[in-house]
Amino acid sequence: MTEPNSQLAYLRDPRLAVHALNPAPVWLWSTDSKHLLWANPAGVAIFDAASPGGVPALHFNAKHPAAAQVARLVATLPKPGAPRLERLRGFGAAFGGVLICVCSRLTLVDNTTGILIVSTERAARDLALPDRARRLLADFDKPAAMFTADGELIEAQPAAHAVLGERRDLLALGAERLAREASLNGAAVGEISSGQISVLKLGAGSTFTLLVVFAEPAAMPGTDSEAGTMAPKASDSPPLTTRGHRLPLRFVWQTDADGRFSLASGDFPELVGPKTSAVLDRTWAEIAQELTLDPKGQIAAAMAAQQTFSGIVLLWPLDDSAGKMVVEMSGLPEFDRERQFKGFRGFGICRDLKKAGEVPQHGADQSSGPPPPSEEDAAAMVLPFPFDSRTQEPKLDAREHSAFRELARELSERLKKPPGGRSAVASDDFGDEPPLPMAQPAREPPKVLPDIQESRPILDRLPVGILVYRLSTLIYANRAFLDWTGYATLNELNQAGGLDSLFIESKDKSSSPDGKGGGKSLTIATVSGKQKPVEGRLLSAAWNNENALVLMVDTRAGSGEKTADAPIPDAERENRELRAILDTATDGVLVLDGTGRTLSANRSAQALFGYDAADFANHSLDDLLAPESRRSAREHLDRLTQSRGAGLLNAGYEAIGRVRQGGLVPLYITMGCIEGSEKLCAVLRDITAWKRSAEELNSAKQAAEKASIAKSEFLAKISHEIRTPLNAIIGFSEVMMDERFGPIGNERYRQYLKDIHASGGHLISLLNDLVDLSKIEAGILDLTFVSVNLNDLLQQCVAIMQPQANRERVIIRTALAANLPHIIADARSLRQIALNLLSNSIKFTGAGGQVIVSTAMTDDQEVVLRVRDTGNGMSKEDLETALEPFRRADATGQWGLSGSGLGLPITKALVEANHARFRIASEVGDGTLVEVAFPTTRLLAH
Repeated sequence: MTEPNSQLAYLRDPRLAVHALNPAPVWLWSTDSKHLLWANPAGVAIFDAASPGGVPALHFNAKHPAAAQVARLVATLPKPGAPRLERLRGFGAAFGGVLICVCSRLTLVDNTTGILIVSTERAARDLALPDRARRLLADFDKPAAMFTADGELIEAQPAAHAVLGERRDLLALGAERLAREASLNGAAVGEISSGQISVLKLGAGSTFTLLVVFAEPAAMPGTDSEAGTMAPKASDSPPLTTRGHRLPLRFVWQTDADGRFSLASGDFPELVGPKTSAVLDRTWAEIAQELTLDPKGQIAAAMAAQQTFSGIVLLWPLDDSAGKMVVEMSGLPEFDRERQFKGFRGFGICRDLKKAGEVPQHGADQSSGPPPPSEEDAAAMVLPFPFDSRTQEPKLDAREHSAFRELARELSERLKKPPGGRSAVASDDFGDEPPLPMAQPAREPPKVLPDIQESRPILDRLPVGILVYRLSTLIYANRAFLDWTGYATLNELNQAGGLDSLFIESKDKSSSPDGKGGGKSLTIATVSGKQKPVEGRLLSAAWNNENALVLMVDTRAGSGEKTADAPIPDAERENRELRAILDTATDGVLVLDGTGRTLSANRSAQALFGYDAADFANHSLDDLLAPESRRSAREHLDRLTQSRGAGLLNAGYEAIGRVRQGGLVPLYITMGCIEGSEKLCAVLRDITAWKRSAEELNSAKQAAEKASIAKSEFLAKISHEIRTPLNAIIGFSEVMMDERFGPIGNERYRQYLKDIHASGGHLISLLNDLVDLSKIEAGILDLTFVSVNLNDLLQQCVAIMQPQANRERVIIRTALAANLPHIIADARSLRQIALNLLSNSIKFTGAGGQVIVSTAMTDDQEVVLRVRDTGNGMSKEDLETALEPFRRADATGQWGLSGSGLGLPITKALVEANHARFRIASEVGDGTLVEVAFPTTRLLAH
C-alpha cells in the first residue's frame, strides 16, 4: 500500500473492512508465504502481535507450519473471486485440531495479490469488542475513535479523547449525516464543528461499527473558534454575540430509565442561567413542576407511554429576566438489543431571537459592560452575525445539518402548498428561521382538525398508500404504503433512514402555471433502490390530538394500473387457497425481498430447515445456505433484482443448505420475480435422494469397470501363459505328423497326433475369441474406420469358406447388389463378422443345404448384409441362449450345438462396435436369417 498509514489504506478496502472487528481471526498473506500483509485484531493475537500495525514486522520461514500451508494455497487456489473451504492446522486451533477457513486469492487496489484466510470459528483467546477496537486504533497516527451503529462511543485514542471532550456519541459530535452516508456507501468525508473527518464503515451484523478519523486536532468542546474570530469588540456588541451563541440554538437532552433528565451540550444551561440549570439534574416530572413547564402534561404522557413526540412548545424561564424562552422539544424512546427500555433521547430548538437578545450575560460583571441595546439595535446586529467574510457562501454548523430535519423541511415546502396559491393549513413544519422576533411566546391554537388516529382499521384496508409523520418522525404507515416501498414494518423503514431513505422528489402534475391540477407527481425509492412514480397529496390532520402531515400516494399514476374489480373477500379467499396449495407442495417455497431477507415460507420449507414460520423473519437466504453456496445465491439474487423479469423463473442451480440443527442438505434452487411486486420467490427442492442414487449408480459403474478391467487383465495373462505351451504342442505335433526325423511306425499314433494338433488349434481359437470379447466389453478394441467395399470383402470371405462348404456338401450362393456405396467400417472386424456368419451357416446346415449371401440398399437408404441358410433353425428360447456368451442351444443340429458358444456374441458385439445394427430371425425347420444393417451415417456418397 502506498498510503502513509497503510492500516487505514487496508481498511478502505470493503473486502477487508468487513472483517476488521470480526471476533474470528482473519489474515491477508503475501504470495511468497513469508509475510503477513494485514490481519484483524483477533488474527494478530494468534501470532502474539500487539496490533495490526505490527504484522509487517513478522517473518515466517519456509518450514513454519503456517507458511507451508499458505504456500500450498498459493499454488492451488484459483484466480480471484473463487473462495474455497480449507482445513488448516495451527492458526490458533486446539492442539492436534484443525481450523475451517474460507480461503481466496485477493487483488488489492495497488495490484498487490494476497491470500485472504477467514476463519469460520473463533480461535485462541476471545477479545471483547472494545479490546478489538483499541488494538485497531493503536496504529493510527491521526486522532481516531470507534462508534457503534447507534452512534455510541466504543473506544478512542487519547488524542481523540482530547478532540471529543465530553461528547460521547455522533449526534453530539454533529456527524450524524456523515454516519448515515458511510452506512450506505461505506465511507464519507466532510466537515463538522471539530474540523474535517473521515468516516469508514467497518464490520457487519453484530460487529457493524463506524470509524471516525479526525484530520487534525480541533478546539475543545464548549468553545467556538469560528464564533470567536467573528465576534466584534465587547464595547459595541450585544450580550447575544459576546456569549458566542448562534441562534436558532439546538441542544441534545436525554433521560435514563428512571426519567432523570440531563443535557449533552453546555450552550443551553449558559443561556437560561445557573439558577434554572440547577434544577435540570432531576426527573422530568420534578423539573416540569418546579419550572412550571408542560402544563398540559404532553411530554410526561409521552414518556409514560414510551412514545415518540415532536414539536411540543414549552416556555422556559430565564434567570434575571421576566421573559421566557420559547423552546420546541422532541424526543424518542431508546431500547437496548434485548428491547429493554433505556430512556429517552431528543433535542430542543430555541428560535426566539428577541428573548435571547434580552438575556443578560450570566456569570459576568454586569456593571463593567455597556447597557443592553434596544430591540431595534439588537435585531440589526443579529442578522449579519452568521456570515463569515472569509467564505464565499454561508455555512451552517454540524448541529444545523441534521439530515432528517432538512428532509422534512424540504418535503413540506414542496408539497404542502395547495393549488391556487392559497395558504396551507397549519402544520408542524416550522419552515425557514423567522427574521423577526415572535410577538407572542405561545403558539396560536391551530384549526380544529379531525383526528384520524382512530381510523387506523380503515386506513389499513385502503388501496392508497398513507404515511403520517411529524417533522422527521414517522408515526404511521398503512400496509399499502409498506408493500409498495418494500418494507415489512414502519420500524424497518425508520432503521433504514426514515424520510432520508425514501428520497422523495416532486413536480407539479399540471402544466398550468397556477397549478390547478390537483395532486403532485412523486418518485419514491423502494427498499431495493428502484424508483417508483406515484401520485401524491400532502395534507394536515390531527393525530393523537396533535398536528401531523399526511402523505397519500397512489402508484397507479405511473404504472397505469386499474383498480381491481374483485371484492376484497374473494381476494382473501383466493389467497388462502393459494397458501393451502403451497403448504401441500413437497418443495420449500420462500418469499424474499430485494435484499434476500425471508418474508414468508410454506410448511415444506419449515420442515426442510427446522424453523417455525415466525423464525424465518429473522433469517435471510444467506443464513439458510452454507458459506460456499452464498456467493452464487447473492449473484443470482442480484441478477433478478436488476433485470426484474416479472413472472419468469430463472435457471436453477445446486446449493448446500444449512438446517437449524447444524446439518447440511443438498438443494436445487429456482428463483423468480413476483409480478407486480418488489418481492421474489425461491423454490428449494431437497435432492438428497437423487444425490444418493447418483452416488450409488456411480459406485456401481466404477465397480463394473474395475471388474471388467480385472477380467481383461486376467484373460491377457492367461492367454500369454497358455499360448506358449500350446504353440509348442501344435508345432511338435506337426513335426511328428510329417515324420521329419523318422517314421512313427504305428498308424494309431499318427491318428492321435492329428487329434492333438486339432485340439491345440481349437484351444488357440478359443483364446482369441475370449480376448476379443473382453476387449469389446471393456471398450478397448482397436478399430480403424476406413472406406470398405462390402461386395469385394464378401467375395473374398466366400472364397475362403468354399473348401469347407465343399467338404460339408453345402452350396454357397451370392446375390450382391450392383452400385452398392462404400461403407465406413473396420475392415478386419467386418471380415471376421462375415467369416463367423458363413462358418456357422455351413456348420449347422445339413448336406445338400444352401447358404445364400446377399447385399442390398433398403428404402431407408441403408446398406444391408444378409446371410440365410436352409438348416433346421432355432426356437425363440434357443435363439436367446445362443446370443449369450458360453451358452449353447440344446437341440441337436441347431445353432450353437458345438463349439465354444462365443461365435454369435462376438459377431453381435463387433457389429455394434462398427455402429451397425444386428438382427437374427430363426424358426424350427425353416432355417436362420442374419441381417447386418449400416445406417446412412456410415455410408459414403457416390
